[in-house]
Amino acid sequence: MDITMKKALRVLVISALMLLLAGSALYYLGSQINVDVQNADPALWEQSPGDKWLFIGGLMMLIAGSLSLAAVRVWLGRRKESVNSSLNSLSVD
Repeated sequence: MDITMKKALRVLVISALMLLLAGSALYYLGSQINVDVQNADPALWEQSPGDKWLFIGGLMMLIAGSLSLAAVRVWLGRRKESVNSSLNSLSVD
């Protein structure tokens, strides 16, 4: 299986976008649950039932940010030429 840098970059970007969208949706869901609970019964506001969704959504967005930084590093590393690399001296026979 030949994995090229272009495919790896595409996978990183697509997974980062998917995690960002899913994390944003879960974060929004958690905030809406908290707002609905506060409007329905202020006594339940202390329990904060939507906090787990806020936490999971925030964690997914954090992972998406790290994947996007990895994609940028791969993209920038691909643009540089490997002039003084030790792998350039290896020859394939």
